[in-house]
Amino acid sequence: MAWNALSTQDVLNEFTAAEQAVLQNIQPGNNELAAILNKSVLRVRSMIKAGGNMLDQSGITIPDQLAEETIAIARWSWLSSFPSLQQLKTPEREKASAEALIYLREIATNKPDRPRVELPARADSTPAPTNAVAAVRRGRRLHTHSFDRLAET
Repeated sequence: MAWNALSTQDVLNEFTAAEQAVLQNIQPGNNELAAILNKSVLRVRSMIKAGGNMLDQSGITIPDQLAEETIAIARWSWLSSFPSLQQLKTPEREKASAEALIYLREIATNKPDRPRVELPARADSTPAPTNAVAAVRRGRRLHTHSFDRLAET
């Protein structure tokens, strides 16, 4: 598997020919779809990074293992931008988007048993966020052996 960029055609391929015709009649250009797809890709990449996984250097690609999830999120977001297209907003499409978001949240956790993301060919060297707490110590350092004598009088 590899890291590849998604196109608006990848999202459109998820619709039947009749559905594509309806969508093209309402919105002739794919400008809005392109913007929604870009936001979806950035969302997936941020979830990957939040889980401590590496990203590639391009900034626009995602691992192939998350392509279906990204398309499901973009498809549902795009359909939601059309208030009059209730017939295309099927429960299956909504469920696919919801399950994709749940899966991405699992990837974003720092739990040891979280799903892993494949490594990119050329990784970005920007460090990922961690859940470590940075504690600032001020003043003198205390040694615990001195507490043993507190009860003595």
